[in-house]
Amino acid sequence: MEDFDVFTNEIEYTKPVYKNILNKYVKDIPSTPSGPNYESGRKLMGVEYLADGQERQCAFYFSESASPTLRTLAVYRDEQLRNSDNKLNKITAYIKPIQDIIDANPVMSKDEEELLQLFSNDTETNEILNQYEYDDDLPLYKKYMRFGSENNIDNFFKILRELPKEWTIIQLTAPYNPNENLKPFVDYRTEIDCLYLTVLTNDYLDQDIGPLTIEIPANVTKGEEKPLFEELYSILDENYKTIDNAQFLNNKRLVQNYWSRREDIDLRMKSVINVMYKEWLGGWSSLLTGKLIDTKIRDRLINLVDTAIADWGFFKLTKKQKVLLYNLLEHSSVLSSQQIKSCIRKILTEHGNTDDVRTSLNTSDCENCNNEFKFLNELCLKCLSKCFEKVHKFTLVDGIKAFSQVALKIRDEWDDLKKAKRNPVILIVDEMLDTFPWETLPIINQQPVSRIENIHFLYMLYKIHEDSIVDGYFMAKADVGRYVINPEKNLERMELRMSSFVRYWCPTWGGHVGHAPPPERLLRELRAADVFLYCGHGDGGAGGAVGAGGAGGGSRAAVLLAGCGSVRLARPPARAPAAAAHHHLHVAACPLVLGMLWEVTDLEVDKAVSALLALAVPSDAPLAWRRVGKADWSRGVLDLNVEQRDPVPPERDMLRAMCRARGATNFIMIASSMVARGLPVKMPDE
Repeated sequence: MEDFDVFTNEIEYTKPVYKNILNKYVKDIPSTPSGPNYESGRKLMGVEYLADGQERQCAFYFSESASPTLRTLAVYRDEQLRNSDNKLNKITAYIKPIQDIIDANPVMSKDEEELLQLFSNDTETNEILNQYEYDDDLPLYKKYMRFGSENNIDNFFKILRELPKEWTIIQLTAPYNPNENLKPFVDYRTEIDCLYLTVLTNDYLDQDIGPLTIEIPANVTKGEEKPLFEELYSILDENYKTIDNAQFLNNKRLVQNYWSRREDIDLRMKSVINVMYKEWLGGWSSLLTGKLIDTKIRDRLINLVDTAIADWGFFKLTKKQKVLLYNLLEHSSVLSSQQIKSCIRKILTEHGNTDDVRTSLNTSDCENCNNEFKFLNELCLKCLSKCFEKVHKFTLVDGIKAFSQVALKIRDEWDDLKKAKRNPVILIVDEMLDTFPWETLPIINQQPVSRIENIHFLYMLYKIHEDSIVDGYFMAKADVGRYVINPEKNLERMELRMSSFVRYWCPTWGGHVGHAPPPERLLRELRAADVFLYCGHGDGGAGGAVGAGGAGGGSRAAVLLAGCGSVRLARPPARAPAAAAHHHLHVAACPLVLGMLWEVTDLEVDKAVSALLALAVPSDAPLAWRRVGKADWSRGVLDLNVEQRDPVPPERDMLRAMCRARGATNFIMIASSMVARGLPVKMPDE
């Protein structure tokens, strides 16, 4: 027993060396917590740090809350691969830790020395094991995937600094809901009263002002309108029933009713997107956009806004308020006046210095407000306005007017900003928010946008493919193409359409039409391909093949899964975590997976998918795909004897190509279903 420490009032016991060794393999087993519980705990901690104004800690804990179960899958698969490559890995992994403990305890009792001889009394075994060295120097991207000491704020910021400077990385987090433990998923999935939007990297963030988070309350409905979440799931249920019942249409009246319902569903989804943009996110949608490629425009905007701040005497604005204003005013030309003014008001009142507000707050005349608030948005507008006036020495109305004038100047005079190109956006979307079609919001629907499960997977994919990433894009190849079309042999017209497209546009590709390859063959083709196309029902078993095959970090394919719900998160019963095919593909280091969020119909999807590939993949075809006559496409017949018109410019950026390909269908339900998951990818020029 150690001496009693009078300063700490504690007694420390020194355990015998052999107990330290045995305990090591109890305590140091890689932690694999319950994903849903880990997620809930990290969300709660993030909110607490946000209430205390500790934005960096908030961003870190929110990042830890995103898809934690998938990290366990990645760690488990990595251990499987290491053990399969080195049969002695499990044994040699014990050598160095034991030796470290022994070396750290040079003075041992006689009993301990005799006991430890159990580890070294076999000379022949020792000689064999000494030939192997235990490699515990894992790269950071593997360590950070695990639930250990490496998951800390310092490494979190190290990763953000290391990722390509071109990326804008945004995380959308749903709040913790205790009903997740009590209700079925279909019941609590609509019980979301707000979301947290965290800007991890952005044009206007730097080392002085790191990630920032804002809380966006859920949309308030009017009259008999359904809440936004209820309406979205109602649309998807109706969409599924309508498409599923299409096989039973046997007369003209039923067919007319089918198309009428499809049009109604389309209009309702258009309304959902409109409400998301105009009423729910409002001006905060400006935070979802990518960095300007022309940095001179950004610098000019900063100078204009800073001049307005100095001229009006906004000396008490926080750095967070300035960053929010830069982003908002940059998009003056695409946001409505109401969106801009409402957001300016919130920036000036709800995102100011909390201590200044507490000092100037007088609640004697207000029944609803008190000094016990956690967030400034808990105070009423009247109290916030009075606090603003005391802090800044002029009225809130004047403050809104000042920046509204800046917005008007940008809208009327900055034509180059309206047309400016932007770098990619990476969205980390909470599993509870993943069903929403974020990419089709008007403010970003022409920008390159991709989703990723969490910062851990984004960093992993970046490090694995780092040598192939230039200016924020994975520079892909298109030498090897593989496809599987209609493996279940029950989509005859789709088979004729897509097989004729592949023969015309990608004649060197190989694949399977009308039958499914064995899983091991599918796995080999996924590994070998630069581009992999699947057309059929669901995801075609691509995720299952990769998961069962134990594919490592060698995949380089851009995978396009053109089936119903092919990249949808599926929820097993109870509180099990969500799962999807792209999870397995990302674990296998596949850089990009494109697919559908919900049920779709084959003709419209064929139009969009063929348009996407024709824009992104180089071809020696005589005519641009858009110019090819398709009157008999459903019979597999292409008409090349058409009038020559202006050439169709290609789009080698697959995310931008997806934006253009959405316009190939007239159905919003089809266009908004298409999403990309993974890294931004560019195809080679011809």
